[in-house]
Amino acid sequence: MKNFKKIALCTLAMALAAPLASLPQVHTPSVAIAATVQSTVSHQKLALGEVTIYNYGGIKLHAINTKDVLADECYVLESKDGLVLLESSAFKANVQEINDYIKSLNKPLEGIFLSYHSNGYNAYGNAPIYATESAVASWGDNGGVKVLTDNFVQVFGDAVDTNLPQQATIVKTGDTVTVAGIDFRILPTMDEDYSLEIPAINTVYRHMLGSDVHNILPNIAYIDGEIADMKAYQKKGYELILTSHYVPEGQEAVATKLSYLEKVKELALANKDKADFITAMKSAFPNYLGDNYLQMTADALYR
Repeated sequence: MKNFKKIALCTLAMALAAPLASLPQVHTPSVAIAATVQSTVSHQKLALGEVTIYNYGGIKLHAINTKDVLADECYVLESKDGLVLLESSAFKANVQEINDYIKSLNKPLEGIFLSYHSNGYNAYGNAPIYATESAVASWGDNGGVKVLTDNFVQVFGDAVDTNLPQQATIVKTGDTVTVAGIDFRILPTMDEDYSLEIPAINTVYRHMLGSDVHNILPNIAYIDGEIADMKAYQKKGYELILTSHYVPEGQEAVATKLSYLEKVKELALANKDKADFITAMKSAFPNYLGDNYLQMTADALYR
């Protein structure tokens, strides 16, 4: 499990070296909002992307849908004390648009949490970067994010922002970090990177969810870990789940993903070869997106 993030990212990088049409077709539907979210919601169109703004009174959440070819989504938290950025985009034009939007809020950027999407970090100025040791390692030579970025360049050329940070303020799972007056709790993940809990708005950030998108699931233990996460999200009652490749979703998406994961485990145990597993999965989830992710799961489960 320790090296799974690097393996998965390298596998995805190889897939991305194929023609653009073969990319996982992950879309960005209308924003899903949990019924219990106590916020007002507004939208702002940008030149390339779009921002959905959740106003909780003392805190605003700006969800930036870049609308790039990877469906990258990043987030700005705003308090009276300043701004906090969660993740970035792989592409120069989108990084510039994100930075322009941050500047338009007329408050200082007090910190940046980076993990899977750290490209273009230097565009945002000198705000401190927070990350786990494994995240920092993934940005360096032979790290998973570095390998993925190099392969993006092969596919997308100069449009890719290749600037990756080489150091950060190190955080550990279980830590609570306060930035701009907002608490962020560092949560563990199955790939030994990190997720973030934002208690003030009852929200959690994780890399991927996607209620109608396949996930990369390398083994039964990993699936069990994801099932445990979904059950924990239900117990916590998070109002929004933020991810890097999908618009914010609510508890309905958590329930949907839990059912999906339980079915994946059932089919993985019931089918003895890759082809039968993929056929069974497509029959069970005929409208799901991200066929490349499904293929990566099958390759890992049956190697």
